[in-house]
Amino acid sequence: MLILLILLSACDKVTVEIIPPKPVPKAVKPDYPVQLGTIRGYFDNDYKTFRDHIEKVAPIDSFSNCFFYGGPGNKFRQINLIRCDTTYVVAFYFNGVSPDSISADIPDPTPYTRYFEMQFYKFQDWNNTSTGSKNFHFTLGGPYGGNVLITSNKGDTLTGTFQGDMFSPSGNVLRVKDGEFKLKIFRKFMR
Repeated sequence: MLILLILLSACDKVTVEIIPPKPVPKAVKPDYPVQLGTIRGYFDNDYKTFRDHIEKVAPIDSFSNCFFYGGPGNKFRQINLIRCDTTYVVAFYFNGVSPDSISADIPDPTPYTRYFEMQFYKFQDWNNTSTGSKNFHFTLGGPYGGNVLITSNKGDTLTGTFQGDMFSPSGNVLRVKDGEFKLKIFRKFMR
């Protein structure tokens, strides 16, 4: 017993100091112009950059960055601008517009024929049907020029800006600001 008492009294007092983890810094907006093939911006407080096209089996964009035109009566007009990273997809759909007729003037002189939709979702949730998609498939739509604007169209390379509050079906809000894009589109005639 005396040996046990000596051993216990010989031990140093141990103190455990808990240091809280440092917050992971969020990415911030780069100080250089948006690069060709990129959509980028703040999604809530995190700056995200999307550079990959969504077609993983095709060597070039076949759907992501296209102007589709033609169809019955040659009236179909839609521009798709889509990019992804390893987790998320951001997509713009401009309906009823041709890249040759897009006005960079605000307000757009013909807003009744020009409509856009923006989507942000997890890569595997493109069709908005998986469990949890009601919480994390955000959309924003409205007349062209309201939240998205193409500021330049040179040689079918579209450059522009975007911002706004996106909403999920369950009512979650994703605040988007300082958005920029620069994408080369391919023209595809629809029969």
